[in-house]
Amino acid sequence: MTAQSTSTCCSSGSERNNVRHLESAVKFSGDRRPHVSLNVTSIKESLPFYQMLFNQPPIKLKDDFAKFEPETPPVNFTINEHPGQVDRDGHFGIEVKSSDAVKDYYERFKKLKVSIDAEEREVACCFAVQNKIWVVDPDGNHWEVFVVVDGDADEGCEASCICYDPETDSCKWS
Repeated sequence: MTAQSTSTCCSSGSERNNVRHLESAVKFSGDRRPHVSLNVTSIKESLPFYQMLFNQPPIKLKDDFAKFEPETPPVNFTINEHPGQVDRDGHFGIEVKSSDAVKDYYERFKKLKVSIDAEEREVACCFAVQNKIWVVDPDGNHWEVFVVVDGDADEGCEASCICYDPETDSCKWS
């Protein structure tokens, strides 16, 4: 990730105060749930395994993306195809139900003196529109806290995403 790609998605404090506080476009029980996004070498080969693991088909399926939302265990789980060698596990996250909840996490991370890598607003990600923040844990694992504000988008990852790689026109962690 370059500083340039991060700066295109981040907002200053004054911009943060002007954001619309949107409710989630996705229904799920509770006020948050884990999110796991794994990179796989082949959606076609991985799909049967994850369908069996969650005992259900994906709720969203694209050529290079599949999303599962089982109630048990309650998780937002995605697999993203990267046909070359899978060199990173993807990322992890907490899905919340409102932009206010994302802001609460932002403030909690700031109090803990955790650097906010990016703050994204109404960005297309995982074929949905989301508001989110990104942080990195002490071991280098990428975490997002996000709300889905529109459950359907044509893009899986666009140029304003923190993980966007213009060489592959998709999400890639360095």
